[in-house]
Amino acid sequence: MGKINRISLSLFWLILTVSLAIWWFTLGLRQTKTISELSLELGEPNQYTSSGLLEKQSRMLWMEGTFFISMLTLGGSVLIWFSYQDIKRNQLIQDFFSTVTHEMKTPLAGLRLQVEGLMEDLSGSKEYSNILKRALKESDRIESQMDKAFYLASLMRSETLFIEKVSINTIKYSLQDTFPDVKWTLPQEIFLKVDKRAMESIFSNLFENAYKHGLATKIQIVVQPIDLSKSEIGIFQDRTNLINKYINNKQAHEKRVKLSIKDNGRGFQGNLSQIGKPFIRSSSTSGSGIGLYIVKQLISKMNGKIFFSSDETGFEVRIDLPMH
Repeated sequence: MGKINRISLSLFWLILTVSLAIWWFTLGLRQTKTISELSLELGEPNQYTSSGLLEKQSRMLWMEGTFFISMLTLGGSVLIWFSYQDIKRNQLIQDFFSTVTHEMKTPLAGLRLQVEGLMEDLSGSKEYSNILKRALKESDRIESQMDKAFYLASLMRSETLFIEKVSINTIKYSLQDTFPDVKWTLPQEIFLKVDKRAMESIFSNLFENAYKHGLATKIQIVVQPIDLSKSEIGIFQDRTNLINKYINNKQAHEKRVKLSIKDNGRGFQGNLSQIGKPFIRSSSTSGSGIGLYIVKQLISKMNGKIFFSSDETGFEVRIDLPMH
């Protein structure tokens, strides 16, 4: 949609400027003609001199107006052409990311199966077991980066998500094998109006960020239903001041769910407003800088809100999503 808007804006600018130039050109010709007619009616003494001067001015106006309109048309056309070429180039890059990500996942899955098989066969050898564990960990890291690249490409293409009724327990069980130490607090069976795969990616990115960059050892998730008929205010404590976040309650009749993801890591030492911007890294540890950007974009696509807070006790992410 953004690509179409870019060309539409360029086309609108071209039409507007050319229309204004034509209007100015027509107005100038009319004024010249009016002055000439008034001179004839008033019977000025130097009639022929005045008529020749007006004809010269009219001819000059024609030349300048034609040149001006031609330059505007040429400039607008070049702008549209460059916009179109830029869109084509971006599309090629996005298709490349999507294709490479998809093609690499199959051999990566095969490699993972082979490593797991070798771990079973060589379970008695501690030396080889440690090497294979490191290889398995690296394959998991590569797969995580591939998933991020895939989602980044899909977000750049403005692909729509498949919103459906999803149980929070289903998401919990799908992540338990990868993140078994995460503690979930669920008061009841809760269903969300979300994309299941997107939610799994959101939680995976948040957990990886907490463990890897925040050096957390514990993560706790608290899920609570909320009612937006009562305006709720989320207050977060920053290092220096209080930040009041008001939930957008344009659908005040709709019930929503609040998810609080809290860890015991070192927190965030930078500017909280920078979180969620692409390729912004908050620490010296390795990372692509797109994890939280993907999280923020996916939450927005699912009609949700996300807030961040940090203090000496750790880092907290709060997410508000519509309940089914």
